[in-house]
Amino acid sequence: MKLAAIRYALVAVPVLLFCLVPVGAAQTGAVKGKVKELDGKSLEGVLVTATSAKNKADKHETTSDAKGDFEFTGLPAGDYSFSFEKKGYKTFLSRALSVIGGETLRLRTVVELKRDEAPYSIIRGAVFYDQGYSLPNAGVKIERIDGKRFKEEKLSGEGGQFAFRLKAEKAKYRVTAFANGFQPISTEIEIEGDEIRNIALTLQREK
Repeated sequence: MKLAAIRYALVAVPVLLFCLVPVGAAQTGAVKGKVKELDGKSLEGVLVTATSAKNKADKHETTSDAKGDFEFTGLPAGDYSFSFEKKGYKTFLSRALSVIGGETLRLRTVVELKRDEAPYSIIRGAVFYDQGYSLPNAGVKIERIDGKRFKEEKLSGEGGQFAFRLKAEKAKYRVTAFANGFQPISTEIEIEGDEIRNIALTLQREK
């Protein structure tokens, strides 16, 4: 009777250990994905951070490789949000995703990062004639008049509209509208930095 009990115990112990190993391993999962530039190439060196929804201090980090691929292994099961950061690009934040123990979560959509844009100013408006009728295909010229050189010229659109994108810095400009059969008209505008200014230019017919 004792011999049978010992044999049973020897068999039961390894079986028990075998059953416990998968249970412990199933408490963690993996995440795989890819990151690229918006409408561009794969991005290497993107810092990807997984933050636990339950504990914001619980963070895990990895970086994308030369093909833009990234991977997390050994993430404790639970919900995570993911952030993607790289110098020169806007940070992307994902919604909360569930990591399941013993499984690999593959992101179906490629994460796309948009380049950071330098701040800029816009001077925009429209060209009119007579009693407020819009004037398409009128010439519109902008030039800097504060000592620095800058000049650009374009045609107004179908609704007489135009826009110039400029550096976000203190400056003074002159905007001139002109068209055949009309007297040219100009206005001066000062900008302080990152701002949008709207103007209207009304041309008078030549006498």
